Amino acid sequence: MGLLAWSARGFYDELTLLEGHFHVVNHSEEEVEVSVKFPSGKSFEGTISRLGSVDFVVQETGEGSVEVTLNGKIVKKVGYVTSMNNIVVLTISPENVTFSQIFPGWSGYQDKKI
Repeated sequence: MGLLAWSARGFYDELTLLEGHFHVVNHSEEEVEVSVKFPSGKSFEGTISRLGSVDFVVQETGEGSVEVTLNGKIVKKVGYVTSMNNIVVLTISPENVTFSQIFPGWSGYQDKKI
């Protein structure tokens, strides 16, 4: 059953590319209040437990950097979002925020023979 479930999940991910999905990881030993504000004015706010994570979906992010606030203090403006965003991962710590974007099904990581 496990293989069937993973295969179905892979097929679903390939069809939808999880557009607009954001995954925020707390890389600190303390619980944090996080706010993620997008250029469009839309935002996400929540509490993330120590070494925990949260997922959310935002459509219409606008175009530009994402502002990340931790415990009421702006930590950083990071990355660049547009009208179409694949999976975005924000890894946060009290001193830094890392923005990564994942492109499911992208073959750029495969070795190519010339």
